Amino acid sequence: MIESHVRGAMAMSRWLQRHIPIVGPAAALLVDRMLLIAYGLDVTSKSVNIGCLSISHPGGILLGGNGIVSPGRVAVMAGVKFVGRSPNDPRYVAAAREGVTFRLGDNVVIGANSVVVGPVEICDDVVIGAMSLVNSSITEPGVYVGCPARRIAEALTDEWVAHLPAPKRAQRDR
Repeated sequence: MIESHVRGAMAMSRWLQRHIPIVGPAAALLVDRMLLIAYGLDVTSKSVNIGCLSISHPGGILLGGNGIVSPGRVAVMAGVKFVGRSPNDPRYVAAAREGVTFRLGDNVVIGANSVVVGPVEICDDVVIGAMSLVNSSITEPGVYVGCPARRIAEALTDEWVAHLPAPKRAQRDR
């Protein structure tokens, strides 16, 4: 139930931002702030472009305004933070300018209280364990844990994102 409210509010915020001149961005900001007040989800909806996002426990999640992009299914657990390396880091500045600081694949699960420091890319079929630190790109599928995150297993399923609709093939192949 919370997931559908969060997805609906984020969709409304993006729509307001894109389709209503002058007052739309202000209204979108209000919708985003309501998500913070109601659920503890700190988000800038216009910069989150994920095919199907699952946030079942939104408390303490920070989806910043620097661009999170995924054509597929992504599950984010409570307390996850997406943050930038440094406001002066040239790679971070370039990625933030393009709105793609975080590129995520399909079937990506980020465990509770993990921190993702961008810019990073995470490939398809990755599970990041709770309280992990991702500070570099992940290019091989598997289960990652630790500080910094290291691969500990290859085998995984899509059980965390199975309830989400599968991404459209055309979007996935881009």
